[in-house]
Amino acid sequence: MRGLLRVVILGVTALALAVIGAIPPSQGVEVIGDDERDLYSGSGAVILPSAVSAHRRQQAASCPDCRWKVTMPCQTQDGFQDAVCRGFVLGCPQGREIKRAWLATPGRDFEPVGLFCPSDGEAVSVAQATQAVRGAFSRALPALRPVCEPPRGVVVGIPVHCRTGQPSAQVGWQDQLLGYAVTTSARASWSWNFVSATGQHVVVPSAIPGGAYPSPAVQHAFPVAGVNRVRVTATWAGRYFVDGLGPFPIEPNVTQQARIEVPTGSALGVVRP
Repeated sequence: MRGLLRVVILGVTALALAVIGAIPPSQGVEVIGDDERDLYSGSGAVILPSAVSAHRRQQAASCPDCRWKVTMPCQTQDGFQDAVCRGFVLGCPQGREIKRAWLATPGRDFEPVGLFCPSDGEAVSVAQATQAVRGAFSRALPALRPVCEPPRGVVVGIPVHCRTGQPSAQVGWQDQLLGYAVTTSARASWSWNFVSATGQHVVVPSAIPGGAYPSPAVQHAFPVAGVNRVRVTATWAGRYFVDGLGPFPIEPNVTQQARIEVPTGSALGVVRP
């Protein structure tokens, strides 16, 4: 799972730095390459490098209407030729270049918010981070493998005992995103749809995955004999933190679906005097 996440992350990084594409307008985020001055820029909530102050990082991460950009640290045509730019900037470890982050809150112009090295992380939009996290999140969820017991000998009017085959209603893990520590968690809810051989539907919601008998589980008694069907949908609502920023919702929710057949027979009782 972590290897797959890193592949996704590399794609996100290339998107921001090489500027070969943009998040669709429906997501409200734009990442573009500027001309001579900007290395890259964008709009929407953004995760700024760890060298930026905590206040500015929180502000940027929770501001869907902000604009942001990353430039080289010194620009002759601006008013920020401070002592840093006059000679203190010697670069980052291993000869990497230092960069400057800028933020524009709604109705205001860009302001410099800090200098950073690649080791401090990159500026990445929350939409891009969510896209990367959601891709790995979908693959990391436990598989949905419903079971209804007894596996044979189900009879009309006697409840079957069904479980999802998933270990828990809540999962969580830690990973890395562009050098940032990422903590992800999710909680599931389930919807069971019992469909009788005559087409009658009964929907039963559940907040627990259920376990092998006699553990609690979803129960249902089929009213008719025949091949009855069971469909179950798991809906996972997730969120994540990036380097202490967040939580950010993982939207839309991730769903899983599965179905099984439950042959059901009739039971005859004999009353003896």
